[in-house]
Amino acid sequence: MNLNYEYIASHISDYLNNENFFDTFDREDIKTIMKYSHLTVDEYATLLKQSSSTMCFKELYICARKANVIIQNLDDAVCILQTVKKYMKFDTFDGIIDILNQTGKDSRGSTKKIKKRQTKLNSLQNQIQNSDKAATDTRTNENSNLSKDILIQIAELKKSDDLGSIYKFLDELSAKGNHEMMLKACEEGLCERRNWSRDNFLHGACETGNLNLVKSFIECGCFIEPLNICGWTPLISASEKDHLEIVKYLISVGADKEAKDKYEYTPLIYASSNGRLEVVQYLISVGADKEVKDKDGKTSLIHATSKGHLEVAQYLISVGADKEAKDKDGSTPLIYASYYSDLEAVKYPISVGADKKAKDKYGKTPLIHASKEGHLEIVKYLISVGADKEAKDKYGKTPLIHASKEGHLEIVKYLISVGADKEAKDKYGKTPLIHASKEGHLEVVKYLISVGADKEAKDKYGKTPLIHASKEGHLEVAQYLISVGADKEAKDKDGSTPLIYASYYSDLEAVKYLISVGADKKAKDKYGKTPLIHASKEGRLEIVKYLISVGADKEAKDKYGKTPLIHASKEGHLEIVKYLISVGADKEAKDKYGKTPLIHASKEGHLEIVKYLISVGADKEAKDKYGKTPLIHASKEGHLEIVKYLISVGADKEAKDKYGKTPLIHASKEGRLEVVKYLISVGANRYAKNNKGKTALSESWGKVRIYLRSIGAI
Repeated sequence: MNLNYEYIASHISDYLNNENFFDTFDREDIKTIMKYSHLTVDEYATLLKQSSSTMCFKELYICARKANVIIQNLDDAVCILQTVKKYMKFDTFDGIIDILNQTGKDSRGSTKKIKKRQTKLNSLQNQIQNSDKAATDTRTNENSNLSKDILIQIAELKKSDDLGSIYKFLDELSAKGNHEMMLKACEEGLCERRNWSRDNFLHGACETGNLNLVKSFIECGCFIEPLNICGWTPLISASEKDHLEIVKYLISVGADKEAKDKYEYTPLIYASSNGRLEVVQYLISVGADKEVKDKDGKTSLIHATSKGHLEVAQYLISVGADKEAKDKDGSTPLIYASYYSDLEAVKYPISVGADKKAKDKYGKTPLIHASKEGHLEIVKYLISVGADKEAKDKYGKTPLIHASKEGHLEIVKYLISVGADKEAKDKYGKTPLIHASKEGHLEVVKYLISVGADKEAKDKYGKTPLIHASKEGHLEVAQYLISVGADKEAKDKDGSTPLIYASYYSDLEAVKYLISVGADKKAKDKYGKTPLIHASKEGRLEIVKYLISVGADKEAKDKYGKTPLIHASKEGHLEIVKYLISVGADKEAKDKYGKTPLIHASKEGHLEIVKYLISVGADKEAKDKYGKTPLIHASKEGHLEIVKYLISVGADKEAKDKYGKTPLIHASKEGRLEVVKYLISVGANRYAKNNKGKTALSESWGKVRIYLRSIGAI
């Protein structure tokens, strides 16, 4: 890359301010730019800070040495040395810094003392320069001076996938204080090896609490913010695992205390969520944001509260954390505590003023959550401090409705005892008793009835508690409601009775019970369907048999004229068809459109039912009100196997409907190519015309038209 190094050096502050200097230029260019630079003290400090997280120790050392810094006074000199000490870990600068600080204080002292200190300063500077030269010479000749055995180990481990052995090797080097070997191992890339979850060894050391190894990695120039597969930094790992000293160290060398993982959890959120009180306290002390939110909108306080970490929650509130903070669902810390059944975590926020009537986005208050989840002691406490027992969520459900729906008997009793409305209705008109009946909570049903709940209450669809119990198959609830006088013939807005619902939803025992107490087996809903029609339509064979056995009308018709046999044939329920025929059901019954069971089965493609009905004598030439036969319907719908079967038993392939259309004309018009080919193959008249003089060809399109032309149709 051809760069204008002098121009870049003169504008280096722009790159540093945008924090993109080390992302823009490579290492060799940076070294050259440093030669042309004239940095202020602040720019030099910023340069070292930014470079320390992206460059290894050796490169950082060279970069720092090549930079030209403008020093105007002793304070500037002290600042520079302190910055280099911080990021380069040069403790040898302590003596120089002390001398310069003292020199500044004694600047008006005797010339003799100043000269004496200057002599000492020169001596220390010479020592540093000699040390630098020795370090350079050592690095130049390191391959000849390093232990041959360790170098061999490093070379072997570079080829190995045994991360455990590599970690153990690095840990041993660190424990022995072998900095040169550790640096060599890191330069060879061993410290950057990662496992399946993208954790490197710095993550591992932070998770296991190995402070000495963490320091070794950082001092060898390892990147302080590597991310694993979940976006965890080493600081997040240490915070989550409660390794306080590592947390302190990482913060001291510049780790980002606001780093976020893929779920936008920060170190403070992890520490709070896991109850790491001391880590929480330290992170707050160094300025961690206590109101930062994860991707679900949860703050550290919400996490601490939801996990039951009371001491952490108390501490966060004591330092000003927002006790009314809401996540994306609108839930506050108090709502979470109420939901997760932590009484003390409920009491404390309320004691410091948390809103006990707060609502989440679904309109649920802390009391509603506690009632729904069955937390009796929290319910009692919230009521004792004035929570609204009639509060409604966005669906109109009160605490009592939720408790009844979930079957929490003791909470139901308590809420009733403090005056909760037992006839409250949600937005769908369901009362506590309706919900309890629908969910099958017998003891709650009994209790609500015992305190006067309306057993005939209807929801907005007209369903009573008994209808709901019958619909859902809760036999014992249905029996109890009947025993206390519930109307067994009650109808909802569709005209369906408890028996109709039990028949529809295949609850044989409920059907038997309702019949035994006199339920009307001939009752019809608004569509004219009886219990037997519903059972036949839905394929409930045992219920069909039982209803027939107690006298249900097997020829009953709905408002469209369909009998139980017609419904079973149309829906494909062969065993029910067989049973109904066996007890004398009319196989030639017609609905209001003139369709017989065989016509319906042919139209819907139920081959086995077609075969069975033919076998028991059903009329294969029956016509509906439009003159369509079973074969015409099967041809029109493209049911080739049924077409073949009907032809095989002698069905008229030239039959015409009231519009003069034959099976071939219908199949051609609908694009049923395989049916067309078959009908032609068995001699169907390709020249037949409908009442308008149109042939199969003139009604056809696409591939069917191409085929008909190919065989000479006109």
